[in-house]
Amino acid sequence: MKRIFSALFFLLLITTFAEAQSTNLDRLAANIGYQYMHVKSGYLGAEYRLNSNQGKNTNGPLTVGVGTYLYGSKSKFKIAPEVHLNQTWMHFLTTELSASTKNLKPSVGLSVFNLMRFQFGYSFQLGDSNFKGFHFGFNILLGRSSFYDEIKVY
Repeated sequence: MKRIFSALFFLLLITTFAEAQSTNLDRLAANIGYQYMHVKSGYLGAEYRLNSNQGKNTNGPLTVGVGTYLYGSKSKFKIAPEVHLNQTWMHFLTTELSASTKNLKPSVGLSVFNLMRFQFGYSFQLGDSNFKGFHFGFNILLGRSSFYDEIKVY
């Protein structure tokens, strides 16, 4: 049952991403990464940018994302769905609050043109989970050029 749910989730995520790209929603990007929070896990998800690059936006983007942690436990493949809200300040400092079925995780870090993120923080476990303690990770965001921050040369 878990395999069917996982396959349907990934199929829905991929088709939603493909449909959004084809309907010119330039604010959507795929999120691929690695997280270590007492458990080594991969991350696969999608990000949606809530504010645009144009105008007097002095801060960086505000994004909301959904995804899943992919990890192994006791020789079995497991997933943990996750949602997060990410704000970039001064175009390179980033703060994030994420919640999953296993943990609640505030973090801070660096953003490179909204293309890559390096983060660290603390993971508070929920229930009987191994997702606990200090964490670090990095993510790569794959989207169209309008999703990323503009490079300003004066």
